[in-house]
Amino acid sequence: MIKPEYLASLHKFSGFLACSDDMKFCVVNGIEQNHINIENRGLAYGDGLFTTAKIINGKIQYLPSHVHRLLSGCKKLAIWAPNQIEFTEQLSQVAKQYNLAVLKVIITANSGGRGYARSIDLKSDIIIMVHDYPTHYEELAIEGITLGNSKQQMGINPMLSGLKHLNRLEQVLLRQELVNTKEDDLVVTNINDEVIEATSANLFFWLNDKLCTPDVTNSGVNGIMRQIVLQNHPDTLIKKVTLAELASAPAMFICNCVMGIMPVKNYNGKNLSITLPQTVRNKLNQNETNTL
Repeated sequence: MIKPEYLASLHKFSGFLACSDDMKFCVVNGIEQNHINIENRGLAYGDGLFTTAKIINGKIQYLPSHVHRLLSGCKKLAIWAPNQIEFTEQLSQVAKQYNLAVLKVIITANSGGRGYARSIDLKSDIIIMVHDYPTHYEELAIEGITLGNSKQQMGINPMLSGLKHLNRLEQVLLRQELVNTKEDDLVVTNINDEVIEATSANLFFWLNDKLCTPDVTNSGVNGIMRQIVLQNHPDTLIKKVTLAELASAPAMFICNCVMGIMPVKNYNGKNLSITLPQTVRNKLNQNETNTL
């Protein structure tokens, strides 16, 4: 049984989308601790994946989707995966201790020495962390955020696209750019000048009265909240998008599992309507309330 005592490690993040200021709890491979072998392949090569979820009233929002993301990612990366039932129960037990918090789960190929090749019998390291929830998200979700365009572009990588893998250097550079801008977040394109996402969230917008979202087949992450929105709005148009098209949108929002639906009130100096995004947000909140 995992003990619920808190750990006192302090982590500082920058930007309005920072996930937390304090790590409240951490276990590594079922043991309450906050350290790991320095030969861990996640550290050496980014050989792993992660997911981040919201805890409400002791339960993890969209828990089956998060477990599926991790286990299917392990399968695609050929990383040893935990037992689904036991893993789900472990995460549920951790969440019971918190009314409102952020859960982060990392699965990496564990210590394998020098070199890219994994040993045949290599297992995984499983890290489960709980962080404070950014309480200002609720205010921003009502007032809306400002959005600009990133000067940097992400690459095209069909081998890894859609996965929440640990190779996040593009996002690190994008967030570094964001810190030096006046906007709350930035729209990111790939090297083909196609709109993909925000720095750490997926993007939706309206064109000709139709909800649209960029195609992330070859770049970006197919986030769980993106999938939930698409399930609730099956007529959403998934398409390749240019910045010129996006500039004509009357409304848009960004989303991930921690922030939920975040309306955009201003894009590159153009004021946008937040009514349509709020409608999407209200519908998802209502559906989630009915399932908790």
